[in-house]
Amino acid sequence: MIQRTKQEGMTFIGLVIVLAIVGMVVLSVLKVFPVYMEHLAVKTSMEAIETDPGVKNMSVSKVRELFRKKLDMNQVNSVTAGQAKIGRSISDLTFSIEYEVRKDYFANIDIVLSFKDKFEVPLNN
Repeated sequence: MIQRTKQEGMTFIGLVIVLAIVGMVVLSVLKVFPVYMEHLAVKTSMEAIETDPGVKNMSVSKVRELFRKKLDMNQVNSVTAGQAKIGRSISDLTFSIEYEVRKDYFANIDIVLSFKDKFEVPLNN
């Protein structure tokens, strides 16, 4: 019986598998990172509206127009101001948005990312 006394190292097939896994992780990050950055811009736009002191006196259409302007300023393309659901009652203003972003991943495989954000502003002084 022949015994090996030392380990040889990684084979070529092992190296190819490790490189394939690293490549898939890098591809995933490159595809998903811009979508999350755009979502951060949407959240920043929503937070700007939420903290605006004049939003309590605005109509729903004015709030939607302000949101559209903030999306344009932040160069957001995956969501429009028309997708936002804005409600105004006697006691509060509600603002919610729910959207999906679909990105090509590899060949005919897509990545679908879903986002849902909401805030409420009480109208009582």
